[in-house]
Amino acid sequence: MAPMASRIAAIRGILPDLEAALHSFTSSPAKFRVVRTINATCTQPRTLYILDSSFNPPSIAHLTLATRALQQHASCEAAPCRLLLLFSTHNADKAPSPASFVQRIALMTVFAQDLSLHLKSTSSAQQPGIADISIDIGLTKEPYYSDKSDAIQETKPPFYPSNPMHVHLVGYDTLIRFCNPKYYPKYDPPLSALKPFFDAGHKLRVTQRPSDPSDEASDEFGTIDEQEQYLQRLRDGQQETAGFKPAWGNSIDMAPADKGVGVSSTRVRKAAKDGNWHVVSELCTEGVAAWLKDQALYSEDASGKKMMG
Repeated sequence: MAPMASRIAAIRGILPDLEAALHSFTSSPAKFRVVRTINATCTQPRTLYILDSSFNPPSIAHLTLATRALQQHASCEAAPCRLLLLFSTHNADKAPSPASFVQRIALMTVFAQDLSLHLKSTSSAQQPGIADISIDIGLTKEPYYSDKSDAIQETKPPFYPSNPMHVHLVGYDTLIRFCNPKYYPKYDPPLSALKPFFDAGHKLRVTQRPSDPSDEASDEFGTIDEQEQYLQRLRDGQQETAGFKPAWGNSIDMAPADKGVGVSSTRVRKAAKDGNWHVVSELCTEGVAAWLKDQALYSEDASGKKMMG
């Protein structure tokens, strides 16, 4: 891949295209659309790994989630596989606010390039297809995981005509939200909303959220044992009255956290605001760190609100 300066210049050059793609999607009735692909191939996947995030900004936590899933988990699922980086223009917890989603797509593009380079340099010969995996960058208007998978499957014409199984790569905090009845008020019982997701054979790969002394938010998720117990309670039927079938718990895999998983985007934004680029480079992939500095993202706003629309 090109030297960093050339890569950053190339991303600057496609910003108008990204803005046009975003406007085309948001003004259409479509609920899902792929706007860019890294390592594009015609191979249709049987397993689609989905890393769904606000990417505000992408960090080494995202890199670790994707890398570990593809290098450790993909051999357990049907091949070939493909990766989708998915960004929702609507968030279940936050009302949309005006500002630059275009920058979010640019960050996803740079991150996808970094991830591709990382996979090429770290994947072994025993992992066929992983080093050159196609990485799609997609947008959805759906806020909930179950609806996002429906939107991907129901897109016309289908982007994935092979109708692959979806494996959502999530952190433990997302699992809690996914299984929280309050997000499904239109269903009775509320967690019956998840039935189409699990009936379609889709899965969650949940990475544990270790306690991090530098991140107070990590304390609210409890110990690793408590996180494992939460999943076991789902399998034991403790959420059955809310509509969660115990058998669905077998479609949720929990993986231990590797170094980097606990990195929060909040820490990255604060370091960028403070101009602490050494810290940013430790918390982000090389291309993402360079893009943050080049565009002076978060220089005035560590909360990331200006990136919320």
